[in-house]
Amino acid sequence: MDIIIKVNNQSNGRDKLARLFQYTSRLVWHQLEARNANKYSIDRIRNLELTLSSFRKILRLGRCIDICYTALDSMNLEDPFLRFTLTVSKLAHGLYLYADHIVWLTKSGFLKTDSDSWNRTANRFWLLSIIVNLARDIYEILHVLDLNASTFLKPSELLEGSARSFNLSSSLKHLHAFINCHKDIFIDSLKNSCDLFIPLTALGFTKLSPSAVGTLGAISSLAALVTIVKPITKLVP
Repeated sequence: MDIIIKVNNQSNGRDKLARLFQYTSRLVWHQLEARNANKYSIDRIRNLELTLSSFRKILRLGRCIDICYTALDSMNLEDPFLRFTLTVSKLAHGLYLYADHIVWLTKSGFLKTDSDSWNRTANRFWLLSIIVNLARDIYEILHVLDLNASTFLKPSELLEGSARSFNLSSSLKHLHAFINCHKDIFIDSLKNSCDLFIPLTALGFTKLSPSAVGTLGAISSLAALVTIVKPITKLVP
């Protein structure tokens, strides 16, 4: 109960919680549709997904300004790669939210614009943000591997035949220890990897089913919720 209260007390927590139910709803209605379930039940769950989507858009209204402003802090980082990736990521995410605001205002009847065009624009900015975030994750992983190079088997050692003495159990223990010591990188990589296919599918680059998209969205939402419940697992800066 304490965890639910902690999440619900934050607007970002409520957003991620609603996102979890939104993508789970997509998974459920598509599975019901595939099993030729009652159409009324399918429509109810679809409407729930749309309601949760609208609720999240309202929660995020105006956040594009906050996120773009935080990009100024990222521009002061010493590491040039982190400075570039984090700044671009925040700017792209802010522009994604701005385009998403336009979509919501258009569908609400407040504006008269091409909502489909703005929706594609929003997904392009979201995709750019995720790609840059993944680049940052890979950079962090390579940095950690470089610091722990002695623990892992090098490709050159494999070519020299040391694979014969390779201990699978020991390597799995090292991998578990690596993930356990760097939960922030693992969770961020998992979240971004799952999120990547959502805008790719929306833009037509990949053709995943609603069930697959719903599953990926639910996993990434759970990963995001973990960082809210346990801030120590959030990758910073």
